[in-house]
Parts: sequence; structure tokens; C-alpha cells
Amino acid sequence: MLSKKAKQILKQFQCDYNRELEERFAQTFSEEEQLRLFFINENAAYTDGRNIIVDPAVNGLFADRAALRQTEVFLDWPCEAVSGNPWRALRMVTRAQTIHECLHILYTDFPSPAGADPRCDTRNKTKAMAMIDNIIEDAYIEAVGCSVYDNLELFLQFARISSLFVSAPSEGTVRQVFGSMSESSDEPWDEAEATELAAQIGKIRLLEAYLNHMIDLLLYPMVETPEPEPALASYVEQTVPFFFAGSAAAAPADRHRYAQQIFDRILPLIPDDREELGDAFLERKLGGTHTHQSVGQSIGSQARRGRAQVVNVRLFADLDGKPRDPDRFPNQLAAVLDDFDEEKEMVLALINDEGSSTIVDASQCGATPIHNKIKIHVHRPKINLNLRRAYQNMYQRFRININSYNTRFRQLLQAAVPQRDTRYLFGEGISSRKLGDVRKRYWYRHRPGVDLPDLAVLLLIDGSGSMSWENRSRKAMESALILHEVLRKQGMEHAIVEHRANFEDPEMEVNILVDFHPRKN
Repeated sequence: MLSKKAKQILKQFQCDYNRELEERFAQTFSEEEQLRLFFINENAAYTDGRNIIVDPAVNGLFADRAALRQTEVFLDWPCEAVSGNPWRALRMVTRAQTIHECLHILYTDFPSPAGADPRCDTRNKTKAMAMIDNIIEDAYIEAVGCSVYDNLELFLQFARISSLFVSAPSEGTVRQVFGSMSESSDEPWDEAEATELAAQIGKIRLLEAYLNHMIDLLLYPMVETPEPEPALASYVEQTVPFFFAGSAAAAPADRHRYAQQIFDRILPLIPDDREELGDAFLERKLGGTHTHQSVGQSIGSQARRGRAQVVNVRLFADLDGKPRDPDRFPNQLAAVLDDFDEEKEMVLALINDEGSSTIVDASQCGATPIHNKIKIHVHRPKINLNLRRAYQNMYQRFRININSYNTRFRQLLQAAVPQRDTRYLFGEGISSRKLGDVRKRYWYRHRPGVDLPDLAVLLLIDGSGSMSWENRSRKAMESALILHEVLRKQGMEHAIVEHRANFEDPEMEVNILVDFHPRKN
């Protein structure tokens, strides 16, 4: 169970700002502009090729200091690099999951080919094939992350090792997964049925043991794997070469062909369809098995073909399966943690911002005698992150207009401005930065040019009751958004202020929506 403090940290972390931060990273990495990312608390992470689901609190790892400390020791990270900072741990867990699922989007076929495989003529056969594909695909995309990308191995290693040390993993038991097969029924069973049921439960146990053994061999080569039990020895011996060859095959179709060969050899271990085969026992070591389901999981999801990519190394082993020492990333780790700390400050500043209100006398603003008795109530409203999605939806509606106005606006504002040319032998003045030029080209000249003038824009919006007529306030909101985006793209200082007057008293309300020097976010 998470402590009260841990729950509070998790609640702060799972704000929409952080979710969108991770979503933008995923969109950039996967090269999918329309990809969506969601936070859940279901101890799983997966993708269907269109959406990514991640769980920052998976297994409570971010609050498990012992597991995080053991992970740091194994990876030779500085003490308490993440174990002493739950926010960093949340960010590491989340980013590692996002990277893993993005690699699937880039290199894995969706939906799983198990659904269309003629061998899979029963539910349990389909599920068993998907499990084999799951193991091979996870090993392959981690190999791609190490072979192709320079800065992903750090996160992939953290995810894989921390799953070994977590104290409270979401590991399904045989009873949880296959309980319905072993629970007694109200209907009487004859001896033959009871014998058949026992045989099916025996297959389930053996299949689970077999898959766990192959996961350890392929994904955890740094851990000493015990010998398989005698009943599985021949299956393991026959299929190990196909697992290793499949996890290094460049094309998704080739990897599935290796899975087919494995499937053919373990067919005697697959139970019939009296009860559906579960896969919860894989969750602890694989994180999320939903990625490899044989059907799409979201409305409108479409089939995707993964890219082919040659790999030259695995996450913790070479291509032959020989373990290799984890690479050390002292410089990268320090930079990553600094970025995480900076993001934390921005997020907490947004979350904890309560706004502000001050009262200013009009006399302080140089008002004329007729106005200097007016009190100006200046408000900076509290930031409401829940409105971010509404803003983005509105932006998407007017994106074409914004792009059009952006070009026209620059042309309209262009004016004659002096521009400086340097590196002359004589001119109007000397540039001290060029005094070291051996050819004495340290003079500069001014010439007439055309560019954006140095100016600032203030948009004042009427906030009085009359703006409620004919949807005026909505139109003002849309106009302000368009102007804000255009000016922002031009790098031009601007402010957007809403004002309203009080008819009874000499007072005015001013809401500063965008200031001249706003925070970046």
C-alpha cells in the first residue's frame, strides 16, 4: 500500500501537463502526430499502435526505495539517484514505459499475427502463439533500442532491472490466472472428467514454467537461470535457438516465422479450450501483454506494419546470448535527472500557482485628475490545467487560419529598419568583437533593410456583460487565441488583458491572461 505522502506525489505527477509532456515525447519518437498517451493505474503498459497506455505507479516502484536502491547498485548509478527522489523515479518509470511502447509502434506488427495464423484454431492456441510473439518482440525492440539509438539503453536497462527487485509485483498466480479451471463445479464430475481436468491443469503449469524459463534466458541473461524441470528439458532444448534467432530477425514477418516453429514444438503443452488460457503470470517480467493481443483494442485502430531493422547487440547480452556488462551512463544520467528536476519545478509551479491580486491607484499609472480616484484591481487568474485540452482543440480548429495569418502578419508588419553589416576595412564604427581579425576587418556599416520593427502588442478585451450577447465572448476568445499564436510564432512581445468597469464604484477589474513576459509554460 502506498503511503499518504506517496499518493500525494503520484496525484501531482499524474496531472494533465505531465501526461501531455509524455505524449509529445511519444509523438516525436514514434513519428505519429495523432498518437495519444494516457495514464492509468492498472499495473500495465501497452499500445495498440494508435494509443499508448502507461502506469507511472506500476507495482508501486516509485515508492519502493529498497527496489530502487538495488537497481542503482546493479546499474552502478550514484546512491539515491532515483531511490531518494520519488518524482525522479516516477519520471524514469514513465519514460521507460513510453520508450518501450514507442519502439513497438515503430517495429512491431499490429495486430498480432497470431490472430490470422492458421495454426491458431482455438483460443488457447491463439493466446499461446501471442505469448511467444510477445517474448520475441520484447527482446527484439530492446535490441533495437540499444543498436540504433544512442540514448535509450539507460531507460531500457532501468525498466528491466527494476522489475526484478520490486517488492510487490503484480504477478498473477496459477490460481488467479487459471482458477476457474481448478475450482469445483456444482455439477457432478465423473472419474474420466476429473482425470482430464487434472491433465489440463498439469499442462497449464508446465506451459507457465516453460514461458517463464524462456523469458529468463532471453530477457534476463545477467541472472543465473536454473535448469528447467525434466518434463520441459526437451522443449527448451528444441526451442532455445529459435527464440534467440527470432529476437534478432530484422523483419516482423521473419520473427513470427520463428514463433511458429516454437509453437509447433510446444504444441503438446497447450491445454484445450475448456477454460481460456490467461497470461497474468507474464505481467511481472514483461510489464504489459496487451500490446500483443490478436485484435485491435481501440475504436478505429488500424493494422500497422513494423519496420525492418538489423540489430547488432542485445540489452544485456550479445547476439549469441552471452551476457555483457551494463554500459555506464554517468554523463547521460546526470543530464536526464537535471531535466527531470527542471520539469518538476515547472509542473509544481503550475499546480501550486494560486494566482494573485493587487490593487493599484490610477494616480500611480499617470491618470488624469478626472480618473485618478479609480481603484484598479489587477488579477492574475489561477492556472487551470484542465483547460489545456480545450485550448488545444480550439487551436486545431483554427490552425489553418493561424498559419495563413502568420505569413500575412509578417508581411504587413515589415518596415524599414537599419541593419548592420560587419567585416569591413573602414566604415561607421568599430566592432570590438572583431579586433582580433588579422586582416583588420573590424569596421561595421549600417544599411537600410526590411524586417519586423521592435514593437509590443497589447490586446484589451471587453469583459462587460454586453459581451454575452450574440456569443461575443466566444468570438473574442477565438480571436485572442489566433492573435496570441501568431505573435508567439513571430517572437513578438504581447499581452492579453480582459477588463471590466464597476458602474456603482470608481473601480475597475483587470484580468491579465497573458503577460508581456510570461512563464514558458
